[in-house]
Amino acid sequence: MKKQFFHVCANGADARNFIICQADYYAAFNLIAVCAANTQVVVVSFSIEDSHPHFLLWGTEEACLRFKILYERLYTHHAAATRKGGSELVLRCELYPIGDDQDYLLNVAVYTVIQATKDGKAVMPYDYPWGTGCLVFRKGFYVLPWLFDAQGNICRPVPFGSLGARARRKLLHTREWTIPDNWLVCNGLILPTNYVDVARFESIYGTHNRFRVFLSSPKQREEAMLAKMAEQRGVMFEDQEARTLCGDTCKQMFGTRDPRRLDGPKRIKLAQQLRRQYKLSFRQLATLVRLPETEVRAYVR
Repeated sequence: MKKQFFHVCANGADARNFIICQADYYAAFNLIAVCAANTQVVVVSFSIEDSHPHFLLWGTEEACLRFKILYERLYTHHAAATRKGGSELVLRCELYPIGDDQDYLLNVAVYTVIQATKDGKAVMPYDYPWGTGCLVFRKGFYVLPWLFDAQGNICRPVPFGSLGARARRKLLHTREWTIPDNWLVCNGLILPTNYVDVARFESIYGTHNRFRVFLSSPKQREEAMLAKMAEQRGVMFEDQEARTLCGDTCKQMFGTRDPRRLDGPKRIKLAQQLRRQYKLSFRQLATLVRLPETEVRAYVR
């Protein structure tokens, strides 16, 4: 399959309780490393906000979808295990292919690193500790924000493999997956320098000055990008209404209201018709026709 850039993000309105404490930032941050180490995906940039994460990934659609699903599952598990009374977190990320649209790529890449500043936090992207803005277009000697401890002292990173079992589990926030032993960690964080492709991000802009121009992110440019994301995402109907639409369409096409009675190719045809007629989202289509989202995305446009 063809490799390309993908933008992955969650709806902030749905995942408004994505981060509720400092420990959540650490988990959300370190689980990106876990997903990067265990999928055939290159992480190009990311930022973590109180209400949702943003990622720019490079890889095949199938691999990037695996990254998205794994991150959703691992972070939701963390929230359920650590929040009193269980978790009511809804973390549903969307996967947006960027394709050959260079303008879209230029806008999305910078969007993934300026979120904190854009959302009103009194911090510049290169000082924000929960994103990768500090890695790009930097020259000479500088200290990454992840190396400072709570007292402002600069700490030395250590290899993950040098830690004891308890310390490793605390970093990973999962017993199921791990990371390479030679990856460096510091102050409770798996450093993005282990896995973020800084050169690929910088190649999008080419020069410091061009990146500076896009950092300003004028409203018109942002609105065009958001409109494209909305077009790709599709429409989310209320569950009952979506099931009714699916049942009616299935009856018209195949003489039954139940997609479970259809074989695979007919379920794909049903999904294609629903997408064409109602612009339903891939996630909702997968649920309605009882197929994996990977299959729906492969055959439905």
